[in-house]
Amino acid sequence: IPWVVAPAPSGLPLGAVTGRLGRSQPPQPVVDLGLVSAAAEVDHLAPLRLPTAWPVPGPGDGSGSGSGSGPAPDAGTDPARAVVFGSEGDHAAIELVEIDRGRIVWRDRTACAAPVVGATAEAIVCADANGTRAVGLDGKPKWTTHAPFIAFTDDRVVVSGAGESIILDAATGDELARVRLPRGVSPDSIVASCGDVGRELFAAGGDGRLVRVAEARGGPAVSWAVPVGTVVGIRACERDAVVVTQAGAAGAAGTTLVAIARTTGRPTGRIDGVLGVWPARDGSDRLEIATAAGVARYAGDLAGPPEPLDLPVLGELLASRGDRRLVRATPLTAVLLDRAGVRGYLPLAAMGAVLGDTALLATSWAGSPGETARRVALPPRWTRRLRLPALRPGVTVDAELRDLPPVQPVALDGAIAQLDTGMHAVTAHALDPGDPAAVYALAVDRDGERAAVARADLAAKRWRWQRVDGCGPGTPVAIAVAREVVVCGTRGAPGQPSLVRATSRDGEARWDWPTDSLDAVAAGGDIVVVHDAGRLAILDAGDGHLRGHLASDDGAAPRVAPVVIGDTTLVVTAEHGRVVARVTSGLLPVWSVAVAGVVRALVASGDGVVVALEDGDAYRIDARTAAVVALPGLGLAWGATGDVVTGHTVGGPIPGPAPPVPPPTLVQLLKRPLQILHVDLDVPPPMSTPITPPPPLGDSWQLTLYDQAGGMRARNDYALAAPVAPVAGGPPGSPLVIAYGPGLREIMVLDPRTGDPLRRVRLPDDAAPGAVFGTVVGGAPVAGALLAAPLRVVLF
Repeated sequence: IPWVVAPAPSGLPLGAVTGRLGRSQPPQPVVDLGLVSAAAEVDHLAPLRLPTAWPVPGPGDGSGSGSGSGPAPDAGTDPARAVVFGSEGDHAAIELVEIDRGRIVWRDRTACAAPVVGATAEAIVCADANGTRAVGLDGKPKWTTHAPFIAFTDDRVVVSGAGESIILDAATGDELARVRLPRGVSPDSIVASCGDVGRELFAAGGDGRLVRVAEARGGPAVSWAVPVGTVVGIRACERDAVVVTQAGAAGAAGTTLVAIARTTGRPTGRIDGVLGVWPARDGSDRLEIATAAGVARYAGDLAGPPEPLDLPVLGELLASRGDRRLVRATPLTAVLLDRAGVRGYLPLAAMGAVLGDTALLATSWAGSPGETARRVALPPRWTRRLRLPALRPGVTVDAELRDLPPVQPVALDGAIAQLDTGMHAVTAHALDPGDPAAVYALAVDRDGERAAVARADLAAKRWRWQRVDGCGPGTPVAIAVAREVVVCGTRGAPGQPSLVRATSRDGEARWDWPTDSLDAVAAGGDIVVVHDAGRLAILDAGDGHLRGHLASDDGAAPRVAPVVIGDTTLVVTAEHGRVVARVTSGLLPVWSVAVAGVVRALVASGDGVVVALEDGDAYRIDARTAAVVALPGLGLAWGATGDVVTGHTVGGPIPGPAPPVPPPTLVQLLKRPLQILHVDLDVPPPMSTPITPPPPLGDSWQLTLYDQAGGMRARNDYALAAPVAPVAGGPPGSPLVIAYGPGLREIMVLDPRTGDPLRRVRLPDDAAPGAVFGTVVGGAPVAGALLAAPLRVVLF
């Protein structure tokens, strides 16, 4: 099959279940279906990158004008289609996709190659700095105007004129109305156009008011203006009440919905803390609104008591078709609802989606440059009661607030320097797992120049070698070290390939592996793992040949950890509701642990792996035996270095300084001792006045240290300025290195056994954020940093 977007690889066996972990519910398995092209240029059609998808309305998708009124139609009466905008190489393009058939019907690179602002049953409207234009559903141009785009409502397009708004028919481009705006209403503030020809306008001004412009005696005039704050969204034309989504209060979860009577401007209802809202699945004009208390059905004007629904706490609406609603559940999952309730529970991390009858099209328009549209089959109906974990911050336990040593400037006089190298930047570094005294760095001499790979010997205090061609052309992304090679991953410019280049640990060129795109590179033992959006390529570290592909179920970055046990390397991945360990030869499973929940992260930990779940639980699996140990922490950010497992979160408050003792008054100072004694004898003592404690200075940062069997070593609070980032370290005995503060240029070094603060240093202002490490040299723990101009290693 000539795939444009090939299905994610799924042919590798998972093996028999050898253990279980977790206490939540796993999402249903899904099948990645891929996309083919119906166009003649199929052999040359590349997938669009960073795509955004818009549903094409039709009688079967239940969208129409978006009112949600009337009975839900049969979703199978017309094909589900989506228009996708994205990048093809170094230029933009749009395409029409039939979702259930998995076909790209056509692609346009010229007529409407701009961000899509809306679609109707007859036309697709695009807009950019060159104006506003439309193509038909056959991909042929329909109309164009140089007027700037302002708003899209139902089948009407609003463009800007000189002091006026021009309303166009989206299908034909014909002018429906031209509205001279009242004083104080600018054309670019219009957010919606209602009425038969769109002459009823709504504007969101910079003063935080929503303004309705309607016909009046003498011409268009402001009918009412209501303070609503920052407008995030508006449902203006569907009901007698205008429903506005406004930004929530600072620090508050969710947004705020405000309903305003269309004719009078009187607020009729308000709901705070809204996590999601969508048209009612029963076909009425009501709204279903999700908050932290659950999901309830409200009248269209938000007045009257709500009707609670038997649904868990959900998030924003991702897609709608007929009576189906695809709604965010957690960052890595989504719930498919229909009239009867929960229809499915899917692994889905994409930012948006378009629903079909048997499949959905998922897209993400930010993040990895390798993101493409994913077509996923809808799973069978969910038959159990759905329980979703409450995503809460890490649980803080009372701990000692440790006294910190003073911050000292890092001493640069003893730096290990490589002159005339790295005169622009040090972009990445890695420790050698086979030689803890070896540090590799990616050094750039001039902006835009390819990076060199250099190796420092901390024991000999000198740089062993450097290769100016250690990285390929493009932007250096990552460096990693396997048993025999160090690899550099570079990302090519748009339309250019990316490259993984390997150099031996002695500095000799080994092999290159080109690819379309890459995000990160990891290595261990005899493998190199290349990340590209939601997919993995596993390479042989010896010669660079491809050993296999893997992919995440949800489209997020795959959770993977190479684990080295002697001469054996295991690839541990989270896939299809399991944590699976595979040998590198043939990627055959060694053990497979079923997961009751969703894996958020995998972290290599010695001869095992730490599994962090989305519900806040964490476990460590021994890679030798597949034995599972629960870690006593909830909602922590987990890491591992040497033989230590770390978990950190926000700690307790940092107390403010003690208030000063008030000085004695003049009367007290002038009293003679006998007078004081007389007063003390004859007058009862006054009631004590407590000193008001000062407010706390903020939250501390709490770090808990565990051994690999799950036992707690230490737990401490540290008064560190945010952000705080623990740094991955070297072998057992390596100090724990914590970067914190603006630019991550203040460094704290901790004892890995007790968490005792050993020292704090400040890096120069031009140091790369977080370019620090902890390792063991000659049996002694050492911490250091890499600096540029010239390339240097500084130990402290």
